[in-house]
Amino acid sequence: MAMKIRFFSDAYLAQPAGSAGPGRDGQSKRASHRLRGDVTCQALLEQGHDAKILTDWSEVDSDTIVIFLKYSSVDSIQRARDLGARTVYDLCDNKFGEKKEYAPCCLTADLVSVNSVQMGVSVKTHTGRDSIVMPDPFERPKLLPKFSPGTDINLLWFGSKSSFKFLPMVEIWQRLEKEVGNYSYTMVSANTDRLLSKFQLRQRKGEVTGINLDRVIMKEWTWELQGQLLEQCDIVLMPVQTDNPRTDTKSANRVIDSLISGKFVITTPLASYEEFAPYTWQDDYIEGIKWAQANPDQVIDKITKGQQYVEENYSAAVLSNKFIENIMYAIKG
Repeated sequence: MAMKIRFFSDAYLAQPAGSAGPGRDGQSKRASHRLRGDVTCQALLEQGHDAKILTDWSEVDSDTIVIFLKYSSVDSIQRARDLGARTVYDLCDNKFGEKKEYAPCCLTADLVSVNSVQMGVSVKTHTGRDSIVMPDPFERPKLLPKFSPGTDINLLWFGSKSSFKFLPMVEIWQRLEKEVGNYSYTMVSANTDRLLSKFQLRQRKGEVTGINLDRVIMKEWTWELQGQLLEQCDIVLMPVQTDNPRTDTKSANRVIDSLISGKFVITTPLASYEEFAPYTWQDDYIEGIKWAQANPDQVIDKITKGQQYVEENYSAAVLSNKFIENIMYAIKG
């Protein structure tokens, strides 16, 4: 008998209907729930698996695999195990010091899955458990490669508000103003109005100089808006500070979604980004902007080859199939 595959997070219980999950309207704000729950579940369903978001616990039995996403609890994992299910705890944030449930959840579940090789190293260090690596799939529609900037080059950054901690924001703004000049930099996340107000106040007090906030456009994130801005921008500019243990365990989901959306990416060589080096710029970001402006044909070539690589290796169909194969192998082993 084929195994039923169910995805669950305690956070789903706190969300109104329509906020997450395949078959519901709308998009989850949490990338981990969209990519590792909704998108992966839908891909498995389309491949003929009995896969869905868990809403009815009476379905859970010894023929069920339950994959517990971010914000799951030890109690929920144990509940599924008590019902005879095989359990997988999916972890994609390196916050063992902050999130006290991470280690107990890893130790309670039958298996642990992670979003990157480096995240697996962290799990091993903190719990002694091995992990199944399932990278994040792309979730955006494929768009034609495009790079034809006007007088001002249109730059885009997007990410969760926690990602601001790993973005050398003031330095980027100062260097753009001093070394590029003709640009606009749109930044999309949660609570961006507060962030902009904070820097406007600091600028008035003279605490921050050399920046031009008239060229920085802050917008509140929605899935649809991010897609529109990806289509409109010239370059996705997302340098990352590498002196934090959380950055090296990140997945490449932002690089992947930018490439599939037909955009050139300028970023930093994190572990999960390195395989995309032939298709992106992972060195000094100002040099990258100037190189792109001087070499538009090569930019298009990089994007085109990057899209092919992403399609071959990072579709939800490819990754979800490998994921379930690895889970079944581990269960039988």
